Amino acid sequence: MKANRTLRTLIAATLLLLPLLGGCQERPSSALDAEDVRFSEFYSDYLLASGISEENGGHFISDLDSTTLAAMLERHGLSMEKIREKNDLYRADPERWQQVLIRVRENIRKQAEAGRK
Repeated sequence: MKANRTLRTLIAATLLLLPLLGGCQERPSSALDAEDVRFSEFYSDYLLASGISEENGGHFISDLDSTTLAAMLERHGLSMEKIREKNDLYRADPERWQQVLIRVRENIRKQAEAGRK
């Protein structure tokens, strides 16, 4: 449960702080790399497994247990340390975070369409 709480805290902090941090920093390159793509796929799965959808206004419906979260991280080749590194990177580069979120939204949209077929 602690890893789940930590991940949620990192995600929430990132979403809340990015608009504040973006205005006064030099812009690093925002091109997504393979790790960003892996993170976006993990984050998409995490959100979907938590029950988030456009229909429920983006609210978490279920709380993932630590075993499920660990399996999800492993499946995507990520660790909590890598999540922390990506969090720091996205704080420093809001444009990159925006590109990740666009990719996440697209992943969720594609999965929703596949589920309707």
